[in-house]
Amino acid sequence: MKGEGRMEKKKRRLVFLGLLLTMGVSFLSFQLGMRWNEKDVKKISDIETMEAETAAEGAWTAFGRNCMVICPAFSDGTFCDFSIEATPSSLLSLADRLLPELEGKEQIAKAAAFYWRDKGNVYHGMDELHAGNILGIDPDFLSASGFQVEKGRGLTERDVEEKRQVALLDGRSANALFSGTDPVGETIEVEGRLYQIAGVVSLGGSQTDGGLVLIPESTWPEIYQYEEPKSVVIRASEKNMDRETTTRLAQAAARTLNSMIPETEPIHYKPLPN
Repeated sequence: MKGEGRMEKKKRRLVFLGLLLTMGVSFLSFQLGMRWNEKDVKKISDIETMEAETAAEGAWTAFGRNCMVICPAFSDGTFCDFSIEATPSSLLSLADRLLPELEGKEQIAKAAAFYWRDKGNVYHGMDELHAGNILGIDPDFLSASGFQVEKGRGLTERDVEEKRQVALLDGRSANALFSGTDPVGETIEVEGRLYQIAGVVSLGGSQTDGGLVLIPESTWPEIYQYEEPKSVVIRASEKNMDRETTTRLAQAAARTLNSMIPETEPIHYKPLPN
């Protein structure tokens, strides 16, 4: 009987130790899982931040070196995608109204407001423009952003006034859609609508990141069916302005735009990184 009692106690002790071991392993696994999850979240956050910075840098290099771009952004610095974000009424038409004030500032030679959509749907037959951008512009945009016409012509006032479905391509988008052949006079499909290529533009012979398609700003609402605020590009009066000065100039332009936006508004203008 005593032997049976000792065996029973031993079994209970083993069961108890087994439970403790199981609980210890579970707790350790939970702690490790939490740490790995934290690492994964941080890694994902780092990747998203890097992608956002890369996208912003890509947008910056799509314009002339003495040009700065100011875009609507949230308070945390994230740039707005108005294909999914609601448009604050305080930002509508704001950029156009303040262009004269921007151009009146010292060290700003030219300013232009434009619509900007990242990764739009652009096709020529079966060829698609991957990672390209669609911009809705006016005739002042080319000189403000540093673009020059290489082939064909630029955008005219009549193109805008008559809502002509014409488009300009940069070199990268022309190569992607037309494989190096002359695209002037050819037709592309922009968000399901046909546009005729009026010209090819470049930044003094260099190529932009991703490819650009420029259309008259007056046709923008016909494509996207709703109003949205514009971004602004300014060109410095000095061609070789140092980085610190261009940053201050862009920040001053952003302050001018933000002066007309209520402080409680979640979206304000912010310069792209330079």
